[in-house]
Amino acid sequence: MIDFLIIGGGIVGTALAHELSHYRGRTVVLEQGRTLSGVQSTHNSALVHPPAMMPAAKGKMKSELGRNGSRLHRILAARFDVPVFQHGAIATARTEEELEKLHRLKRQSEAEGVHTITMLSREEMLEREPNLHPELKGGLFMPEAMSADTAVLTDRLASNARLNGAEIYLNTEMVDLRKAETGFEVETTEGSVFPSRFVINAAGAAAASVAGMIEDRVPFEPVPRRGEYMVLGKQASGFINHIIYPPPTSRTKGILIIPQPDGTIRLGPTDIKQNSFRFALPTKEGMEQIKNEINMLAAGIPYELTERHYAGIRSSITDPDFYIRPSAKHPRLIHLAGLDSPGVTAAPAIASYVVSDIIQNIESVERKIEPDLTAY
Repeated sequence: MIDFLIIGGGIVGTALAHELSHYRGRTVVLEQGRTLSGVQSTHNSALVHPPAMMPAAKGKMKSELGRNGSRLHRILAARFDVPVFQHGAIATARTEEELEKLHRLKRQSEAEGVHTITMLSREEMLEREPNLHPELKGGLFMPEAMSADTAVLTDRLASNARLNGAEIYLNTEMVDLRKAETGFEVETTEGSVFPSRFVINAAGAAAASVAGMIEDRVPFEPVPRRGEYMVLGKQASGFINHIIYPPPTSRTKGILIIPQPDGTIRLGPTDIKQNSFRFALPTKEGMEQIKNEINMLAAGIPYELTERHYAGIRSSITDPDFYIRPSAKHPRLIHLAGLDSPGVTAAPAIASYVVSDIIQNIESVERKIEPDLTAY
């Protein structure tokens, strides 16, 4: 009998396996792809957002888990020797009104306990980043921001989980989830059946499909959104030396300039609603939007060094906050949905939350789960 069956081997599912592997019980991950984090987790910005960009107004869980995840990312990156680009970020302003928004963001962040951020004058900002657009009015420096190699982090979390006894199955697609006498049964396309006391639905873009196999009504409404990116090759390394945010808005973090640990620079993402979770391809319109918005952040961008374009699907839902809770009908079935931005940043904190605040508090847990305090 499996104790904890995780459906989905993205960064969240793998972080959960790592977390659960430090507890008593058998943990299994089922991932339908050939690799871990092969879909949503590695088709994004590889960005660990700073606390100031995850205010409470964006959603209580997104803020709390995002800020805690940002801290844990730095710990895990050091522990597992994950490549990072850690020069901080600058949120920019093009107008006096946008500059006042940055001042408000600073005051709001300080009221929420974030005291590390610094306002930069136009001259101070251009001294740090001479290739930024000369008409920008100023910026907000946030030292905690970094980009990290999500694939490396996922692989190393998985390796540690395996060392602690977790089992991870790749190329394993589920076709059915049903209630059983002692918990649940998950059936795969090959006819294998995995019985488990708990099932954790961390299937990302497929989370609603998984929930629909057993729920009378899926408790969240999925909304597929496409994010497109342009990648400048390593020859562009040093053109920009911080992560650059556009002026903040109430809805999205916008299109960014994101230097990567390998020396490349990602430009994006767009944010486009689409009809399906199945396909995400970059478009000419998306690339034009990226260029138009990046051109307002920096001057002389070396687009001739572009090495590739790509797109990813965000597992958004209609609720603006994360959906992380047990099923009302089947308490040992835990749904993780709507883990769009800052989902990657929050991943290690989501894993800790699921174990400590959900699993341990479910009345039907059959045996005591004791944490290994050396997990981090």
